Amino acid sequence: MSLVAEEAADRAENVLASAPGLLDVIDALVKDDPCSQPLNEMIDRLPQYSAMSVVDADGHILCTTQEGGQGATALERPWFRELRDGSAAFVQSTAYYSPISKQWVLAAAKKRTNPDGSFAGALVIGVPVDSLVFRLERTGLPESSEIALLDPTGRVFGSSHWEMLDSTIMTTLKSDQDGFFDARADKGEERQIAVVPMSQGKFYAMLSAPRLAPIALENVSAFGNFALPLLAWLLALVTAWLATDRLVLRWLDYLRRIAVLYASGKLSVQPIRAKRAAPGEINVLADTLEEMAVNVRDRANKLEAALSARDAAMKEIHHRVKNNLQIINSLLSLQSRKVKDPAALAVLDDARARINALSLIHRSLYEHNDIRSVDVKAFFGDLASQLDQALGAEDQKIRIESDIDEDTVDADTAVPLALFTAEAVTNAVKHAFPAGRSVRGGRVVVSYKVTETDAVLTVEDDGIGGPEAVVAAGTGIGGTLMSAFARQVHGHLEEGNSPSGGRLVRIRMPRKAMIEAMPSGHEGAGNIGK
Repeated sequence: MSLVAEEAADRAENVLASAPGLLDVIDALVKDDPCSQPLNEMIDRLPQYSAMSVVDADGHILCTTQEGGQGATALERPWFRELRDGSAAFVQSTAYYSPISKQWVLAAAKKRTNPDGSFAGALVIGVPVDSLVFRLERTGLPESSEIALLDPTGRVFGSSHWEMLDSTIMTTLKSDQDGFFDARADKGEERQIAVVPMSQGKFYAMLSAPRLAPIALENVSAFGNFALPLLAWLLALVTAWLATDRLVLRWLDYLRRIAVLYASGKLSVQPIRAKRAAPGEINVLADTLEEMAVNVRDRANKLEAALSARDAAMKEIHHRVKNNLQIINSLLSLQSRKVKDPAALAVLDDARARINALSLIHRSLYEHNDIRSVDVKAFFGDLASQLDQALGAEDQKIRIESDIDEDTVDADTAVPLALFTAEAVTNAVKHAFPAGRSVRGGRVVVSYKVTETDAVLTVEDDGIGGPEAVVAAGTGIGGTLMSAFARQVHGHLEEGNSPSGGRLVRIRMPRKAMIEAMPSGHEGAGNIGK
């Protein structure tokens, strides 16, 4: 009975464990239209789930595949409040009785968020308790045996014999985690129950069967009724095992090893032994496995070629954008030669500096191998060197240095960070070291530091500092631009005095938002700098 209960627990866990993945797939398919009609057809093909619903931030059900559920509210449901008020992206409720579907269900819910990260509601899929239990077939147990679910309070779901178990049994379960008991059902019948906990800790699988009557020893013949059938059964078992091992198991183990080689990327291996000597059915399986490997290898080659072509096209785009920006910069340079008004000339110079920064960024992007993500250390090191040359810092006796931790960020995040760096370095070179002040040893440092929770990009100088530098740097739109760049990466802009007496500006960014922005295949990048 315990083995059957464990099998029931495994089946129920498989249904519950597949709910998060199913919700992720549905969320991706209906991102633009969460109430699209294909949801009905999708749920109809999944008999282990009862309904799919879309709930807004106020708990109102926008749409549902459950007939009669439109317009209801989930505001008072514990799972909704847990999603809304907590940080979990997925919640599984305890069992509750649905007045709409007239059955006991569990709710599996995935949080939906707005572009700014705020709570937007939930995608909810119902899991009927009936779908988590299964019919007992070929188990050798009496017909009245049944599988049910049990929660830690003792409430029984899906049983025709119990609504609530005795508290003494639940106390034993909490200490031993599983057990085998004799208990009296609600109608007075004496039954035996086997209880096995499920891995999530919210439910138990419970198998109950009627208590078997004792066998009278005087009706048993030790040899005729017991020994001969046992010997025949053992002989048949050994024969079946030998035949199965020779004809099936050894070849399945061989094909398993071939599949492991395929999983490791060695798709050119062929199951030659199975094709030559295995039985017909195993031979067909080997051919199918080889055909699958060939198809996977061809598809992988096509995908790699497509990715290479896309990367080449993206690099060409960045290269052309850089060239066009340089042309615009040259046109502005020509135009500035005809401008006599100092204020207008200063505006043109600022525009040229920002366009030049954009050009440097696009150059850095197309010169790196991976255009989807950026190696922070190499990227900002190159950017600092290019800004040094573009601003003529060396001629002004100003050193532009970098102190960068190892990290990897998404290219869409690197662009506003680079623009922020270019704007801050340009402001420091222009305003931190005014004419007439000795700038021997003048220094601007670009640093990028990573902690467990934050990434901090800082630009600091050892210039004049104080209110004078703040007023000088704030005469243009640089401060507005830097604030906009900080918001674009979900960061916080900070300004103040540097330890050397100059001025510093920094963006403090949460690591969680940066890791979520990384493209597929770079999920581990968030640990590089730790």
